Formats: sequence, structure tokens, C-alpha cells
Amino acid sequence: MNHQHSNCSYSDPREEPPGSTKNRRNDSSLKIISLFVFDNHYFQPQPSSIGEEEKKFYTIWCGPHYANALIDAVDSLRNSIQLLGGELLVRVGDPIVIVPQIALQIGATEVWYSEEPGTYECQVAKNIQQVCTLQYGIKVCSKVGYTLYHPNDLPWNHNEWSQLAHPKNKQKKKNKRTTETQEKRLKTFLKESVVDVSCDRFTGMCRIMGDFRRAVTSYASVRPIIPAPTELLKPMGYDLLNINQGRIPTLEDLIHCIIQENNDATSKINIMGMDDETIQFVLKSAIEERNDRHNQRHVSGGYHLYGESAALHRLETFIGNGYAKVANRSLADVSNHNSSRLSTYFALGTLSPRTVYWRAHAAGEGCEWLKSHLEMRDFFLFTCFAAGSKLFQENGMPLNSTSKKKENFIQWNDPTDAAHLQKWRQWAAGKTQLPLIDAGMKELLSTGYCSNRVRQNMASVLTKDLHLDWRVGAEWFQFLLEDHCVGSNYGNWLYFSGVGPDPKNRHFRTVSQMKKYDPKGHYVKKWIPELSNVDCIEVLLQPWDFGIASFQSPIVDPSSQYTWQDWKDIQQTGWLNSEK
Repeated sequence: MNHQHSNCSYSDPREEPPGSTKNRRNDSSLKIISLFVFDNHYFQPQPSSIGEEEKKFYTIWCGPHYANALIDAVDSLRNSIQLLGGELLVRVGDPIVIVPQIALQIGATEVWYSEEPGTYECQVAKNIQQVCTLQYGIKVCSKVGYTLYHPNDLPWNHNEWSQLAHPKNKQKKKNKRTTETQEKRLKTFLKESVVDVSCDRFTGMCRIMGDFRRAVTSYASVRPIIPAPTELLKPMGYDLLNINQGRIPTLEDLIHCIIQENNDATSKINIMGMDDETIQFVLKSAIEERNDRHNQRHVSGGYHLYGESAALHRLETFIGNGYAKVANRSLADVSNHNSSRLSTYFALGTLSPRTVYWRAHAAGEGCEWLKSHLEMRDFFLFTCFAAGSKLFQENGMPLNSTSKKKENFIQWNDPTDAAHLQKWRQWAAGKTQLPLIDAGMKELLSTGYCSNRVRQNMASVLTKDLHLDWRVGAEWFQFLLEDHCVGSNYGNWLYFSGVGPDPKNRHFRTVSQMKKYDPKGHYVKKWIPELSNVDCIEVLLQPWDFGIASFQSPIVDPSSQYTWQDWKDIQQTGWLNSEK
């Protein structure tokens, strides 16, 4: 699963090098104990990157909706491992302390883990390597299964990336010494036990998505899937050690700090500058979803919603039943199989993107878009690896600026300032008075999910209309999203805020977007109670003009939320939609 999942003397079978004939997962000589650590740093308030020290927000890296899914996935993982004869230990705390400790207890000779993008994640992995190797002499090995393409299969220098991305352009003559150095480096890392995902490894990587995809698809191949094991063996004498299996924490255990802070008026932590009512609503929604899921499973005897079996079932339902070929993915409301809804499984690590790739490849025409989306996801993940801490800069990583002068960067409004705090809170609570934006935020607060189309519109209003620091939106999404992934979330926010690897300046006109992607208003009626009984699409698009209770003028100039043609139609006819 994520980096918190470590395996002592265990190799992830989906990660053998190309051409390898040895399937270590099916090697009966391997003795394996698995370990999952719920890293407490994810569930405790951390200083936000937003605001001056004296008025800084606090954020939570792993919010209630994601925590819900993670707990269910770990429970499913333990069941699966135990059915094969293995064991999954569970701990809560600091993985830098716990992983070496468990490895010593069981006498492990190797510790395996999976690399994933994120500066904190990479630093934790590095620290575990140092403690295990330098202090205890335990070999540490890593694999990469979070991405579609393996890092070792990507180009290794700027010239290669450039030539592959633009094959018709005249290229600089290759430096023989540089080429030999890169080849030597590749051979070195193929022999090393830890995959190189450092920033330096991706020097020269294409910064435009189209260039990246063109280069990667012409250079690398997606690795094949290796079959799952039929048996897992514990180390000899393991049962005599009486090692505590460890209880999987409940949602209340993990979010206890948040609940406590909200109930203790003397020691409140300012979670993203939001009021207690909004934070408590998110917690309550997550708890209710968990309870409903447990009750349903108890009655029906069904499987875990977020485990591998559920992920594979969803994949097969979506592709096997033909939904993938007819899905209208651009809609605001992507229920009724208009989305694959695989993003949470990717985020948790319970479904490999390579599994999806090869299933879509086998399905053929009509499913190619799934492969394209996986390539786009890889672009953001590898951008995260390449950028390191630069991913979280206020200035981002804009394509069109090589100058470090402050005046050349976007001047963001600080949401912690009194002048902007209220508008930030209105956006984050779904009270902008823009129906599409508010419906999307209501869905996100309640479920931890909303469609990509709606996410893009919400990001546009925050950054292009309110001009608030893009990172506050990324951090709020990180707290809310059920499918949060550092690379995907921050990469998309950079991209659509105008400070990332996107040559276009994207400003979504949200009223016109609703007209196009929620043409009957079903989505906004579903999530905004005040509009649930409104049948006229004209009213749903512009409720502030029709005296709808609780709807006043939006927090941004309404005229900025129409395309040029739609605004012209209103000026000429007084109406936005011809089907009133």
C-alpha cells in the first residue's frame, strides 16, 4: 500500500526487473512478515505553509475521509495475508522508530518498502534506510508500484527527454562522457537495492505534459503484471516470539486529536482557519459513512469497500460491463458509472495502475482513454519526485518565468489576512453563491469526492477569481479528499492555478461550465437543498437573479463566470439558456 506498509524479507512481486525469471512472491523459500504503520504525523495538526507565523493555519495531512478508506484497506489487507498463511502486524506511531524495531524483533535480514512521491515520504524512507542499514546492518530494499512506468525505465538525461519529446527538432550533439556516465549510473542503480527517486534522477524531465507523454510512450514500456502468491510463509519460530499482532485503529482513534481540539475551548487548533461547524460536519459525515458501511457489510456479508478485491471488482465492472466505452467523464455528476472511480484505490495502493493499463489494453477500442489518464497521472507523480520541496513553493514552478524577481510572479492574496479570511471560508464551506462550486464543495465535505471537472472549477474560482494562495486550496483538498495523493493533488493545483507545468492560462467560467456539464441542473439540485425543488434551468444557473431564498450575489463578479458568447446572449435576450 503506501510507504507505511513495510515487508520484512519480502519483495513486491509486481516489481521484478524486466526480463527477470524469478518470481520471488511465489518462491516458497521466502519467509515473510508484513508490517503496516499508521504514521501519527498524518493525523496530527501540522503547521500550514500559509500565512505569517503569528496567524498561521494548521492543516491535517490525512483527513477523516481518507482515514476511513485507509482503515478499511488495511483490514482487508490483513485478511488477505492471513488467508495465505502470512501475518500483517499493525502499529501506530513513528515508522522511523517502529520499522527497525519490528525488524530486530523478528530477526529480519531484509526490509522492503514501496517508494511514493512527497518530500516527507521520501525523507521517512531515507531515515529508515539509514537506521536499519547503518545501526543494525539490515539490508533495505525498495520497489515502485505506485506509478504506471517504473523510474528505471524512463530517460536518464535532458538530451534523451528532449529528443524523444521533439524528434523532428535538431538536437545538440551528445556528449560522449555524459552518455557514458548516465549508462554507468543506470547499471549501478539496477544493482542497488533501493530505487533512485531523487530529484537528481529526473533532471531534464519534460515539464509539459504532452512532451512527457510523447517521450515516455516512445521510450519505455509498461511492465507486465506478475501473478499473486498462493502461499505466504512465516519465519521459523515466529509464533514462539509472541509478538503482538496489533489492533487496527478506529477512525475515532486516528482523528482523536481533531475531535479533542474541537471540544476543548482552551486549546483549539486553527484547522485551515475554518469554523468548528464545518470541521465537525466533515468528521460526522466520515463517521456516518463508516457506520453505514459496517452495517451493510454485517447484513450482506460483503467484502471491504476499499480493499484489493473491491478494487478489482470495480475495474472489471467498469470495463467488463462496457461502462468505460460510453462514460461521459466530463459531467459534473459522474455517478451512474460515468467515472471509473478508481482514484481512491490508486491513492491507497490497493490497485496497481499497471493492472488497469493491461486490462484496458485488452479491452481495446473505447478504453484507450484509461491508458491516457494513467500517463497523465504519472506526469504529476514524477513531477512531484523531480520537484522535491519546490512543489510546495508559493511561486510554484511556472513554465514562463526564468527570473527570480518577485514582481514576475503572481501576487497571491493571503487567506489568513482579515481582508481575505471571510472569502476563503465561504469558498471552503461551499457558500460562494455559485451553484456549481457550492454543490461540488458540499459533495466533497460530505463524501471526500467530487468529479475532476468540478475540482477544476473550484480551483479556478479560488485562484483566478479570488486570487488566494493556491496552496491553501491544495491543503484543504488534502484534508477532505478520500483519494488524496500528494503528487496528483498538488500537481493539479499547480497546473490549474497558473504556477505549474501548463503553457495555457485556464480560467473556468463556472456558470457557463454548469450550463454545459450539468445541463439539467441535476447535480446542483442533488447537493444544494435550496435548489432541490427548482425545475427551471435558468433559475438554477443564476439563482441570485430570481429571488431564491438564501441566494445573494456571488462572492465574485457574476459577469466573470460566463463565456463571451453566453454573456452576449444575456445582454441581447435577457436569458442564458434557450431551454428555460
